[in-house]
Amino acid sequence: MSKTSQLFLALLLCSFGQPLAAGLASGPMLASLEMREAKIWVQTDEPSIVRVNYAETGNTQTRQWSLPVETDPKFANTATVVLPGIEPGKRYTYRIELNGDLETTAHQFRSPDFYHGRTPPPDFSFAVGGAHYKTEEGFEPPYQILGAGYGIFETIASANPEFMLWLGNTAHLRSSDWTTQSGYLKRYSAARSTAELRPLLAGIPHYATWGEADYGAPGTGALSSYRGYAETAFRAFWPRPVEIAELPGIATRFRYADVDFFLLDTRSHRNETPSSDQPFEILGKAQIEWLRQEVLRSEATFKIIAAGAPILNPAKSPGNLSFAETEQTNLLQTLRSEEIDGLFFLSGGKYYGELTRLVHANSYNLFDLTVGPLTANPRDNREELNFFRMPGTSTFERHFAMLDVTGPEDDRSITIRILSAEGNELWKREIRASELKFAD
Repeated sequence: MSKTSQLFLALLLCSFGQPLAAGLASGPMLASLEMREAKIWVQTDEPSIVRVNYAETGNTQTRQWSLPVETDPKFANTATVVLPGIEPGKRYTYRIELNGDLETTAHQFRSPDFYHGRTPPPDFSFAVGGAHYKTEEGFEPPYQILGAGYGIFETIASANPEFMLWLGNTAHLRSSDWTTQSGYLKRYSAARSTAELRPLLAGIPHYATWGEADYGAPGTGALSSYRGYAETAFRAFWPRPVEIAELPGIATRFRYADVDFFLLDTRSHRNETPSSDQPFEILGKAQIEWLRQEVLRSEATFKIIAAGAPILNPAKSPGNLSFAETEQTNLLQTLRSEEIDGLFFLSGGKYYGELTRLVHANSYNLFDLTVGPLTANPRDNREELNFFRMPGTSTFERHFAMLDVTGPEDDRSITIRILSAEGNELWKREIRASELKFAD
């Protein structure tokens, strides 16, 4: 009997017998959304059989069921359910079914428009967030509160983004978590269970990369003894839109309208303790070559490269790509030599925010927006001398970014809005596509 048949049989047995006493521990989360397919992530409090019932909103004749999926106790009872048969530009209503019992709460999402060759690209906005720290009694330093302000997630939801990017440090491991798979999974579970986060997770797609606090002890990288634990936990809680064949780690990519997004992995290829004949590495040769080929093929107006560490910040800190100076130089020279238009960088890994501008005489200026903490404690940036920092963009409080991609097809722009936890605008900048082009 196939695994799918076994799941159907178990589902039928649950419907005739006593259902398993299980409920949703976290989620649902819209893990990714394409024109033809959606992925829904869930976590249950006991091993359970999950299906999703979905239909175009207001049209019951389109009602469908996903295939059943079993939440796996080896991965903290998480599972990702695929919804095929999605049509572009439609609004859908979906409900989660656990062990034959359909949840009463309904959730909605809207699939991307198929505008290609038909209309100009649509305007849209997306949210960007940094570090999330969920406090837990018994695991915090005495007389310190390292995380708070969870209402920021409700503020983000009220801003109505099309999707959200998470730029690392979303689990915030403690030293008690570094040596066991159970520790990693528990910390991710605690972070994901934040009550104020649930509505935001259910209604828009979420895409993530990781930072040092999601990986393990400070400075660990490719040869960490616990790398397998780190990657297993991240994959269980952050399903990727696509897995990159032949590239180890958690790098991925997706597209929305006329923007391509490339999410880099700054941990799996890292080597901070090289030998005499090997330079420092943070991204690794294979990942840089993957990125080069992808952006070279991209026809998007903007190519947004996101990472859990700043790409352009020149301060020689292990938390910046500049720490691997040779690698950073090679990456930027490679991108410039290919004369790729529309490059824009997003980065996390810091507990403050800022906008970095790298001026170059023979090509256009590069920008790297570093987004600081969502709920972790903010800090100042006095320890890093970033002489490329744009005046007026330092942010030393909990915040998030909204990026608005707007304008006619031949004059698109990205407007950066940095918002406080209460939704107040802290600063704003506009970068036009025409500014991110090589001279003809």
